[in-house]
Amino acid sequence: MNVENGESAWAVDLFGAGQVGLVRERLGQALVDMQANARAAQKEGDVDTNHPYGGTRWPGSYTQVARQFEDVEGAVVFKPNGFPFKLVHVGRGLLYPFRFSTEDDPVHSAKLPSVGPFMRELFTFAPRPSQTSIFDEDPEFGPGPVEVRPQLAALPEGTQLVLVPYACNPHGLLKPYWGVGSLVDGQGMLEWVTTPEPLPLAATSTRRKLSAVPSQASALKHASFDSGAQPVPQMFVRPDAEEGRKIPPMTEPDPIEPLVHEDDEN
Repeated sequence: MNVENGESAWAVDLFGAGQVGLVRERLGQALVDMQANARAAQKEGDVDTNHPYGGTRWPGSYTQVARQFEDVEGAVVFKPNGFPFKLVHVGRGLLYPFRFSTEDDPVHSAKLPSVGPFMRELFTFAPRPSQTSIFDEDPEFGPGPVEVRPQLAALPEGTQLVLVPYACNPHGLLKPYWGVGSLVDGQGMLEWVTTPEPLPLAATSTRRKLSAVPSQASALKHASFDSGAQPVPQMFVRPDAEEGRKIPPMTEPDPIEPLVHEDDEN
């Protein structure tokens, strides 16, 4: 492996001697931040499955890489029409992070999680494998030539896809690497053109933590049916004439006999 000033020749060729170290560091920081965010989501989710972690990790890897390169001179962060994530083009490199395992597996056996239209377009910027590939006019592999979207097709000539495979799970970020590889088949098998190299990991994350929730104004209490003032019963005094004649108070009026009953014929 040719090395210049501690950096591999392929990396210096793609990113330049003055920028290659920065690119490596920013990639490592992005993955540390992705893992921190995903673990925080899992903790806050307080559930028995790893869905909060996975739902944050997958888009988080692309989001954090994009954030790390927003202020890097010469880097372009863009989202091709129809792509589910942002891409970063820096130097002559097109960066693509992906998780290859949840365990401590060797990176040389890394495979892409899936191979769809997006992946086939990205790998048009990768070297052709020594074996028959999915880009050949071979019915066994199909689909043959790939039509690349305008924003990808507009990338400078000489752009090279740089793979950033990593292994992680809710307990930790295990192995992040980078290197150049070819796509061999529709199952995601890779053929490494360069030896995958470990990426440096930052000691701490720079993830954007949630700010404290401001105190909320107490809502007005809705009046309950018994919260109002109690009514004062009115006391009616018997007339003096009735009391003088010692007429007993009438607590219930005598029933009134109707003049006509419902069963009368007339």
